[in-house]
Amino acid sequence: MGLILILAIGFYLYKTGDLQRIINNLNANKDCQVNEAKKILDIRLAKGEITVEEYNKLKSIL
Repeated sequence: MGLILILAIGFYLYKTGDLQRIINNLNANKDCQVNEAKKILDIRLAKGEITVEEYNKLKSIL
């Protein structure tokens, strides 16, 4: 019974377009976290806390 309810809600959100909006918001939050991490790396490089080699390695991981 619970599975049918979840499927019904999912189908309703899909038909109204809200499901895609919710998914896009989740992806946007993930992108923001990556951007913040890159900003922190830039700041640490500017302060001299990490070397250019470490910076490049960490940047490639992100």
